[in-house]
Amino acid sequence: MNSTHHIFVVLLFLCCTQTLNAQEEEWKTKVTKDGSVSVKYRVYNQVEQGGDKSQVIEYEAVTTTKASLADCISIMKIEACHKEIMEGTEEARRIKDLPGGGWVTYYVYKPPWPMPAADIVTMYKLEEDPGQKRAILTGTPAPDMYPAQDVARMEHNHTKYTFTELDEGEVEIVMYSRSIPLISAPKWLIKTWFPDGPADMVRGIARFAEGEEKSWLL
Repeated sequence: MNSTHHIFVVLLFLCCTQTLNAQEEEWKTKVTKDGSVSVKYRVYNQVEQGGDKSQVIEYEAVTTTKASLADCISIMKIEACHKEIMEGTEEARRIKDLPGGGWVTYYVYKPPWPMPAADIVTMYKLEEDPGQKRAILTGTPAPDMYPAQDVARMEHNHTKYTFTELDEGEVEIVMYSRSIPLISAPKWLIKTWFPDGPADMVRGIARFAEGEEKSWLL
Protein backbone atom coordinates (compact mmCIF):
# COMPACT_ATOMS: atom_id res chain seq x y z
CA MET A 1 0.00 0.00 0.00
CA ASN A 2 1.55 3.33 -1.07
CA SER A 3 1.55 6.34 1.27
CA THR A 4 -1.25 8.13 -0.57
CA HIS A 5 -3.51 5.09 -0.39
CA HIS A 6 -2.65 4.63 3.30
CA ILE A 7 -3.59 8.25 4.11
CA PHE A 8 -6.88 7.86 2.23
CA VAL A 9 -7.77 4.72 4.22
CA VAL A 10 -6.95 6.43 7.53
CA LEU A 11 -9.05 9.48 6.63
CA LEU A 12 -11.93 7.27 5.56
CA PHE A 13 -11.78 5.40 8.88
CA LEU A 14 -11.75 8.65 10.86
CA CYS A 15 -14.73 10.00 8.93
CA CYS A 16 -16.70 6.81 9.51
CA THR A 17 -15.85 6.88 13.23
CA GLN A 18 -16.92 10.50 13.57
CA THR A 19 -20.16 9.73 11.75
CA LEU A 20 -20.95 6.86 14.11
CA ASN A 21 -20.20 9.04 17.14
CA ALA A 22 -22.43 11.81 15.76
CA GLN A 23 -25.26 9.32 15.30
CA GLU A 24 -24.72 8.01 18.81
CA GLU A 25 -24.89 11.51 20.31
CA GLU A 26 -27.79 12.83 18.25
CA TRP A 27 -30.34 14.91 20.17
CA LYS A 28 -33.94 13.75 20.26
CA THR A 29 -36.87 16.04 21.09
CA LYS A 30 -40.19 15.19 22.72
CA VAL A 31 -43.08 17.40 23.80
CA THR A 32 -45.39 16.62 26.72
CA LYS A 33 -48.95 15.62 25.91
CA ASP A 34 -50.29 19.00 26.99
CA GLY A 35 -47.68 20.80 24.88
CA SER A 36 -46.42 22.86 27.82
CA VAL A 37 -42.87 21.48 27.98
CA SER A 38 -40.36 20.65 25.27
CA VAL A 39 -37.53 18.27 26.19
CA LYS A 40 -34.50 17.40 24.11
CA TYR A 41 -32.13 14.71 25.29
CA ARG A 42 -29.38 12.29 24.41
CA VAL A 43 -27.79 9.28 26.12
CA TYR A 44 -24.37 8.19 24.96
CA ASN A 45 -21.01 6.75 25.98
CA GLN A 46 -17.81 8.74 26.11
CA VAL A 47 -14.31 7.28 26.28
CA GLU A 48 -12.29 8.41 29.29
CA GLN A 49 -8.54 8.47 29.67
CA GLY A 50 -7.34 4.91 29.87
CA GLY A 51 -10.03 3.66 27.51
CA ASP A 52 -12.88 3.25 30.01
CA LYS A 53 -16.36 4.22 28.87
CA SER A 54 -18.74 6.39 30.86
CA GLN A 55 -22.44 6.83 30.20
CA VAL A 56 -23.58 10.43 29.77
CA ILE A 57 -27.16 11.59 30.25
CA GLU A 58 -27.84 15.04 28.88
CA TYR A 59 -31.11 16.92 28.53
CA GLU A 60 -32.73 20.34 28.30
CA ALA A 61 -36.34 21.12 29.30
CA VAL A 62 -38.10 24.35 28.29
CA THR A 63 -41.36 25.86 29.52
CA THR A 64 -42.86 29.23 30.46
CA THR A 65 -44.39 30.64 33.62
CA LYS A 66 -46.51 33.64 34.53
CA ALA A 67 -44.27 34.24 37.56
CA SER A 68 -41.93 37.22 37.56
CA LEU A 69 -38.22 36.93 36.90
CA ALA A 70 -37.56 38.00 40.51
CA ASP A 71 -39.78 35.17 41.81
CA CYS A 72 -37.94 32.63 39.67
CA ILE A 73 -34.60 33.80 41.03
CA SER A 74 -35.88 33.84 44.59
CA ILE A 75 -37.22 30.29 44.51
CA MET A 76 -33.95 28.85 43.22
CA LYS A 77 -32.16 30.16 46.29
CA ILE A 78 -34.30 27.97 48.55
CA GLU A 79 -32.91 24.46 49.11
CA ALA A 80 -36.31 23.13 50.17
CA CYS A 81 -37.51 23.94 46.66
CA HIS A 82 -34.65 21.95 45.15
CA LYS A 83 -35.61 18.96 47.27
CA GLU A 84 -39.20 19.10 46.06
CA ILE A 85 -38.57 19.61 42.36
CA MET A 86 -35.58 17.31 41.81
CA GLU A 87 -36.80 13.76 41.40
CA GLY A 88 -35.25 11.29 43.82
CA THR A 89 -33.76 13.97 46.10
CA GLU A 90 -34.13 13.05 49.77
CA GLU A 91 -32.00 15.86 51.19
CA ALA A 92 -30.92 19.28 49.99
CA ARG A 93 -29.15 21.76 52.25
CA ARG A 94 -26.86 24.70 51.82
CA ILE A 95 -23.46 24.05 53.38
CA LYS A 96 -21.58 27.21 52.45
CA ASP A 97 -22.14 30.73 51.17
CA LEU A 98 -19.54 32.04 48.74
CA PRO A 99 -18.31 35.57 47.97
CA GLY A 100 -20.26 37.26 45.20
CA GLY A 101 -23.58 35.65 46.06
CA GLY A 102 -22.72 32.05 45.18
CA TRP A 103 -23.23 29.05 47.43
CA VAL A 104 -22.64 25.31 47.80
CA THR A 105 -25.48 22.80 48.21
CA TYR A 106 -25.28 19.20 49.40
CA TYR A 107 -27.77 16.65 48.04
CA VAL A 108 -28.63 13.07 48.88
CA TYR A 109 -30.05 11.41 45.81
CA LYS A 110 -31.92 8.09 45.69
CA PRO A 111 -33.01 7.48 42.10
CA PRO A 112 -35.20 4.64 40.86
CA TRP A 113 -33.71 1.18 40.24
CA PRO A 114 -31.18 0.30 38.91
CA MET A 115 -29.29 3.48 39.85
CA PRO A 116 -27.64 3.39 43.30
CA ALA A 117 -28.00 6.03 45.99
CA ALA A 118 -25.49 8.85 45.80
CA ASP A 119 -24.70 12.25 47.16
CA ILE A 120 -23.86 15.35 45.13
CA VAL A 121 -22.05 18.55 46.05
CA THR A 122 -22.84 21.47 43.74
CA MET A 123 -21.38 24.96 43.64
CA TYR A 124 -23.84 27.54 42.32
CA LYS A 125 -23.14 30.85 40.63
CA LEU A 126 -25.93 33.30 39.88
CA GLU A 127 -25.54 35.85 37.07
CA GLU A 128 -28.20 38.49 36.51
CA ASP A 129 -28.42 40.67 33.40
CA PRO A 130 -31.12 43.36 33.85
CA GLY A 131 -30.47 44.72 30.36
CA GLN A 132 -31.29 41.37 28.77
CA LYS A 133 -33.96 40.64 31.40
CA ARG A 134 -32.23 37.34 32.10
CA ALA A 135 -30.76 35.38 34.99
CA ILE A 136 -28.56 32.30 34.77
CA LEU A 137 -27.91 29.93 37.66
CA THR A 138 -25.01 27.58 36.90
CA GLY A 139 -24.25 24.51 39.00
CA THR A 140 -20.83 22.85 38.77
CA PRO A 141 -19.57 19.75 40.58
CA ALA A 142 -17.66 20.45 43.81
CA PRO A 143 -17.07 16.96 45.26
CA ASP A 144 -14.13 18.08 47.42
CA MET A 145 -16.05 20.82 49.23
CA TYR A 146 -17.78 18.41 51.64
CA PRO A 147 -16.46 15.34 53.52
CA ALA A 148 -17.26 11.87 52.17
CA GLN A 149 -20.40 10.28 53.60
CA ASP A 150 -21.86 6.77 53.72
CA VAL A 151 -22.99 6.83 50.09
CA ALA A 152 -21.01 7.04 46.86
CA ARG A 153 -20.46 10.52 45.50
CA MET A 154 -21.53 11.54 42.02
CA GLU A 155 -18.73 13.76 40.76
CA HIS A 156 -19.93 14.72 37.29
CA ASN A 157 -23.23 16.58 37.44
CA HIS A 158 -23.56 19.90 35.64
CA THR A 159 -26.73 21.99 35.72
CA LYS A 160 -27.81 25.32 34.30
CA TYR A 161 -31.07 27.22 34.78
CA THR A 162 -31.79 30.13 32.46
CA PHE A 163 -34.70 32.50 33.15
CA THR A 164 -35.60 35.04 30.45
CA GLU A 165 -38.39 37.59 30.64
CA LEU A 166 -40.53 37.52 27.49
CA ASP A 167 -42.49 40.32 25.85
CA GLU A 168 -45.77 38.56 26.65
CA GLY A 169 -45.28 39.10 30.38
CA GLU A 170 -44.11 35.54 30.95
CA VAL A 171 -40.73 34.06 31.83
CA GLU A 172 -39.10 31.29 29.84
CA ILE A 173 -37.44 28.61 31.97
CA VAL A 174 -34.68 26.50 30.44
CA MET A 175 -33.32 23.71 32.64
CA TYR A 176 -30.16 21.93 31.40
CA SER A 177 -28.40 18.92 32.91
CA ARG A 178 -25.39 16.82 31.96
CA SER A 179 -24.42 14.00 34.28
CA ILE A 180 -22.40 10.80 34.44
CA PRO A 181 -24.20 8.28 36.67
CA LEU A 182 -22.29 5.97 39.00
CA ILE A 183 -23.32 2.95 36.92
CA SER A 184 -24.58 2.58 33.38
CA ALA A 185 -28.18 1.60 32.78
CA PRO A 186 -29.82 0.28 29.60
CA LYS A 187 -30.50 3.16 27.22
CA TRP A 188 -34.04 1.96 26.56
CA LEU A 189 -34.76 2.19 30.28
CA ILE A 190 -33.32 5.69 30.65
CA LYS A 191 -35.21 6.94 27.62
CA THR A 192 -38.55 5.98 29.19
CA TRP A 193 -37.90 8.86 31.62
CA PHE A 194 -38.22 11.40 28.81
CA PRO A 195 -40.01 13.74 28.46
CA ASP A 196 -42.01 13.42 31.69
CA GLY A 197 -39.08 13.29 34.15
CA PRO A 198 -37.46 16.61 33.21
CA ALA A 199 -40.89 18.10 32.43
CA ASP A 200 -42.11 17.45 35.98
CA MET A 201 -39.03 19.19 37.40
CA VAL A 202 -39.25 22.30 35.24
CA ARG A 203 -42.99 22.48 35.93
CA GLY A 204 -42.12 22.31 39.62
CA ILE A 205 -39.94 25.40 39.30
CA ALA A 206 -42.79 27.24 37.59
CA ARG A 207 -45.30 26.09 40.19
CA PHE A 208 -43.22 27.27 43.13
CA ALA A 209 -42.29 30.54 41.42
CA GLU A 210 -45.98 31.24 40.79
CA GLY A 211 -46.56 30.90 44.52
CA GLU A 212 -48.82 27.84 44.50
CA GLU A 213 -46.64 26.04 47.08
CA LYS A 214 -44.19 28.76 48.03
CA SER A 215 -45.48 29.81 51.44
CA TRP A 216 -44.48 26.70 53.38
CA LEU A 217 -40.93 26.88 52.00
CA LEU A 218 -40.23 30.31 53.45
